[in-house]
Amino acid sequence: MVSDRLNEADNRVIRFRPRTGASHETRREKAPIGNSGPDYSPVPDLSKYECPKSEDDYRHRMVMNATALVFVSLLILAGLWLVNTMAHS
Repeated sequence: MVSDRLNEADNRVIRFRPRTGASHETRREKAPIGNSGPDYSPVPDLSKYECPKSEDDYRHRMVMNATALVFVSLLILAGLWLVNTMAHS
């Protein structure tokens, strides 16, 4: 009897009503949009700091990733060896 109730509780679906914009507008006033006018930015043009559009050197990046993987693996092995040596002495 109790297990039947638990199975029924697991199979219930709760439907949520989608929120609409109208319900939020009635609660508060509409805030003005800050950037509705022309773009007068106090920051100068940042295009001089952009990286040039060049091809990604995939091979070099993969070699660097493999080198980093080997280096980190050696560090882990050295740490494990050190801990093992200290535990046995």
